[in-house]
Amino acid sequence: MLITVVLGATLLLVRRTVKTEVSQQVSLGIASSVQAFQSVQQEREVQLSRTAAMLAELPVLKNLMITQHAPTIQDGSKTFWRLAGSDLFALGGMDGHLLAFHVGDPAWPEQLADNLMVHSVEASDAATWWYAEGRLYWVFLRPISVGTGSEQHPLGWIAVGYQVDKTVAEELSRVAGSQIVLTTGDHIIASTVNLNDSALGALLVAHPSILDPHATEEVELGDQRFQAASVMLDAATPARVRCFVLLPLQQSTAFLARLNRTLVLLGVAAAILGALVFSFIAGAITRPLENLVAGVRALAGGDYGYSVNSTGSREVAHLGDAFSTMRTRLLDSQRQQIEAERMAALGRTASSISHDLRHYLAALVANAEFLYEADALRLDKEEIYREIKLASDQMTDLIDSLRELSRESGTISPSPGRIDEVVHRAMDAILARQEFRSCNVHLETDGDMEGSFDARKLERVFFNLLLNSCESRQDGEGRITVAISSRDDRFDIHVSDNGKGIPEQIQKTLFDPFVSSGKPNGTGLGLAIVSKIVKDHDGTVEVEQTSATGTVIHVMLPRIIHPAPTPLVAIVA
Repeated sequence: MLITVVLGATLLLVRRTVKTEVSQQVSLGIASSVQAFQSVQQEREVQLSRTAAMLAELPVLKNLMITQHAPTIQDGSKTFWRLAGSDLFALGGMDGHLLAFHVGDPAWPEQLADNLMVHSVEASDAATWWYAEGRLYWVFLRPISVGTGSEQHPLGWIAVGYQVDKTVAEELSRVAGSQIVLTTGDHIIASTVNLNDSALGALLVAHPSILDPHATEEVELGDQRFQAASVMLDAATPARVRCFVLLPLQQSTAFLARLNRTLVLLGVAAAILGALVFSFIAGAITRPLENLVAGVRALAGGDYGYSVNSTGSREVAHLGDAFSTMRTRLLDSQRQQIEAERMAALGRTASSISHDLRHYLAALVANAEFLYEADALRLDKEEIYREIKLASDQMTDLIDSLRELSRESGTISPSPGRIDEVVHRAMDAILARQEFRSCNVHLETDGDMEGSFDARKLERVFFNLLLNSCESRQDGEGRITVAISSRDDRFDIHVSDNGKGIPEQIQKTLFDPFVSSGKPNGTGLGLAIVSKIVKDHDGTVEVEQTSATGTVIHVMLPRIIHPAPTPLVAIVA
């Protein structure tokens, strides 16, 4: 009995959920249809508006309007009507009264068109609807004038429009994927469904909420059901043009009927079958599997201590034992991997530092001995001193680099400044070195260079990038370009060179410490420091492009860097 009640409630819930989903899909469909109709309307409005604007600027038309002679303008405007390709074409004076009028339907009254033209000009309408004698036109108006600026003189108005009929309704229906009814007041102008005026009146009386532009409602017309919505196309003019969008519901109704029958059959069958197997599943499989699933979820969440009970059937018990063994081995493997990576990183760091320091110390000791015996051996003391200073500077730079990498993130002191001045100082420092004086370093800027940043540390960033570019130059002069472009919230800096490119084996680890290639005296810390300082500024640095003909490094820096909050120090008396 309990199984039947639970199963019946589940099936009813499924039916209600599916019905709700279908209703939501229908509502989305009607909204999409309305949106598609509005998009087509906007496209037509743009097209005809451009046509009217283009014709209003034609010198020949302006010359014709200068005459202000209605018969002459009437005869001469036929060419422009054919050029516009519209159903309605009118030219009016500054007061709006017609000077020329052409329409595809000869029965449409010209006097009424004159009144509508005057009303539209007085209302300064750029787009409006003209309705009379059961025919509706969508009209776009533009002023005609000569001269420019203060010398501009108005000549009149041009109106271009097209008739809204069943052909237009069918086109809109295809685009919107729904049935379309276009009305003005209580009259149907065009429709893709068999709906007379009385049926429309009954529809509005029975469902007045459809007139709300944000509401949809299910309606019945004859033997068909629709989801209906309406769009007011123009409420300001006497025409009051409205479009009704009707989405057929035959498919969704048929689907729900089939779903009801299927759920009834499934409910009966599932109730009988569930009563037979429920006790076996609950006792032999469900509880052990739930415990195993909980263990898997705990393992996925990082909990390696969750206990899995190896109970239930033999297969489930074996599965639980295998999971426990796997979890233990995974934990041991993870610990071993972390320890191995830690030791390997420590070994690489110690090896690299000791190798570089031994190299610099050996050079320092050897040159000190040469300096001691310089007089006896007649050696150049100045050259020996330069070698000693170079080795000392390299050791100092290595130690400073290690200190910079070991500092916590955010240790920067931003202040207002110009980013191009920082790059200029880095360029001067590079070109001051004898070996790089042949490099051609060029700076390009675009936009405002003012910002807030740690100028001293950014100078080191650009110095290291320029140093790498100069060292990578091939035979001949190195050509390096630093391009800075500023946006509202950031700087984009591109450092380009014509060097030999970055080897493929280090491209993914280029900004890691102790990664270097092709530099006899390189420590592998320069670009690691670049990456750290840029990240401290909440920026990014990446290799945008590299090949055998050159490399482009992209640095993105925020325009404004806010200083890190000063930690509070408790003073104990």
